[in-house]
Amino acid sequence: MKLINFYNSKQLNSLLEQMGAELKKIETPNSWEGIDDTKLAELLKTGEVEIELDEIKTNDGVFEYKGKKVIVYIRDQYSKYYTSGYKFHLTKCKTISKAFKNRRNSRYVVSLRTDGQFKINLLEDNIIVRKDLIETMNVCKNCLEQINYKKYKVHPYRIKTNIYNNFDLAEYFNQFKQSNLNIGLFKNANNAPLNVYNKNFDLKSKTIRENRNYKCEDCGIDLSKEEHKKFAHVHHRDGDKSNDNPTNLEVLCIECHSNQPGHERLKYSSDYRDFTMRKKNLEFFNN
Repeated sequence: MKLINFYNSKQLNSLLEQMGAELKKIETPNSWEGIDDTKLAELLKTGEVEIELDEIKTNDGVFEYKGKKVIVYIRDQYSKYYTSGYKFHLTKCKTISKAFKNRRNSRYVVSLRTDGQFKINLLEDNIIVRKDLIETMNVCKNCLEQINYKKYKVHPYRIKTNIYNNFDLAEYFNQFKQSNLNIGLFKNANNAPLNVYNKNFDLKSKTIRENRNYKCEDCGIDLSKEEHKKFAHVHHRDGDKSNDNPTNLEVLCIECHSNQPGHERLKYSSDYRDFTMRKKNLEFFNN
């Protein structure tokens, strides 16, 4: 269908004349400009792209570039730190924040790579002495701490080391791939159930512990001996005591349970003291 030329329409001009109105053209100094997605295209094609500091955003606590969860690393690294290894970053931890604040004379790169191999340049006194090296990088421990990846903050040193050594970028990107919160996960004041245990929770708790062999899903300690079973608790991951979906329930020893937010009170119980004493005496590790 061909549109009417409103400026040349006799019928419309006649109506305007009767109303005493005047047809005016709409003019604006603004012009439409397309978004330059050159960097995004390069990121998606090669897996990484150099970027300015102010282009790096933080969303849901982790780095994001144009809707994509990314990691950040400094491409130009000082050679004196070469033997100790370089790190990539997940968020504005205290290490990367200091570099940002000082606007360190380096090139910042955002990356989607999942192989742990990154291109770097080695500097000495701001002079590049080796260029385009492909090096392995590990995750920054301060970043793991800040975003509490896999509950990193509350774990003992041994488990923290395990999380650090086994950090997998593909797993990380999969976990943080969604930029937007799912509003369906939230409840309002009218439909939220009371945050209390369901009537059959004791039975469900026993079934869950039996099915998972009374083994702590956090530290891995075996509590299957009859005298140790009381130290195996069932924890609601989301803090909602009414949500007994099996995916929301995990078996934790009393010590790991006490490290969960809002469960510190367990540390003052007689069972907790009994548990820590038995651990100290290596009872759990004797057959």
